[in-house]
Amino acid sequence: MTDVFPTQQQILAELAEAERRAGWLAACEEAGRYLVLSRELVEALFVAIGTLPGPVLEVCAGRGELAEALRGGGLDVIAADADPPPGSAVVRAAAAEAIERYEPATVIGCFVPFDAGVDRAALAAPSVWNYLVLNARLGGQLGSRELWTTPGWSRAPLPQVAEWMITRHDVWLGAHRPLLKHGEAWLLRRTG
Repeated sequence: MTDVFPTQQQILAELAEAERRAGWLAACEEAGRYLVLSRELVEALFVAIGTLPGPVLEVCAGRGELAEALRGGGLDVIAADADPPPGSAVVRAAAAEAIERYEPATVIGCFVPFDAGVDRAALAAPSVWNYLVLNARLGGQLGSRELWTTPGWSRAPLPQVAEWMITRHDVWLGAHRPLLKHGEAWLLRRTG
């Protein structure tokens, strides 16, 4: 199932090639992607999400590629977006509406707009016990203020997921130097 995705090494080669042309950010913008799914990333997400209770809802899912990848491995994930592309399997619903409709125990937020109230909606919903956040730290900020200040939630980084993340904001430093990475994965759990 994960063999349909490129490996981390293949993505790094793509990133290096893009940097020789218009740049990695430009290539990602053209492809409409924020996070690049690799075999290793999808497998790490299976491990991280596989033990969490359902239902599982991905909000701001765009084309639904992440939810589709997780469903391909046997996880039941609903994908919702306020403006999904025509013909996609993504449910047309803004984050707060989807959370209210599906009452998920676990929400996945992958590069959600930090100023759209998505984090607030996920953390305020009584059904939500886990919020998995995949995003990039830019200018010191990752996600909205609510993500870090809402009481009643523990926050733990997921380095076993973050190590496989390649985002549109990452920078190729050359074949003999590491990639300057900005992607982070966090699991927020309701504590009371």
